[in-house]
Amino acid sequence: MKIKSNASPSEFSSPFYKANEDFCSVFESYIASHSGMVKGEYNAWSYLIFGKFESSKQWRLMYKKSSLTSGNLFLPDDQGLLTMATWTTKLPYNKDLICTIRKRKTLDFIWLPFNKNLIKLNQSNNYVLKSNTSLTKEINIIINILKPLFEIENIYEIHLKNNELTIDLRSKLHHFDFLDEIIKQVP
Repeated sequence: MKIKSNASPSEFSSPFYKANEDFCSVFESYIASHSGMVKGEYNAWSYLIFGKFESSKQWRLMYKKSSLTSGNLFLPDDQGLLTMATWTTKLPYNKDLICTIRKRKTLDFIWLPFNKNLIKLNQSNNYVLKSNTSLTKEINIIINILKPLFEIENIYEIHLKNNELTIDLRSKLHHFDFLDEIIKQVP
């Protein structure tokens, strides 16, 4: 299946339509380069696209962009806009490991000294790690690969439970270079 436009004819001349079309085209090409499958839709205001491919593991990708406002001129460009990506795969290294890495919340400052399972992430003071046991070598490799995304706060959350790894990003970019590095270093 292909990524299809669900735009009205009046949207075709919009620069936002062209930008979303280009974004979906790059996504489609990336998935095709891994002999995968894509599906989804886009228009001038949004896209919702899915991809799946096999490397040493199966990867499932989802990218979403939604305009949450009707174009209020008084809001900053990024206000009212959700751009996200989710990468999911199975990591069969330690089925008992449950961990979450997320941005720090205000209450974390209070609980951090008392909760032994919640620690500041070494790669960024703006994130915390909650884990039921020591992290595997593979998870540490993934965290180190994603360090630049932690620094610019594009990571929303990383979650591992029942061997399923989910990496949630909040970014306008694909970040395929980081995904390729994970695939290469964590077979």
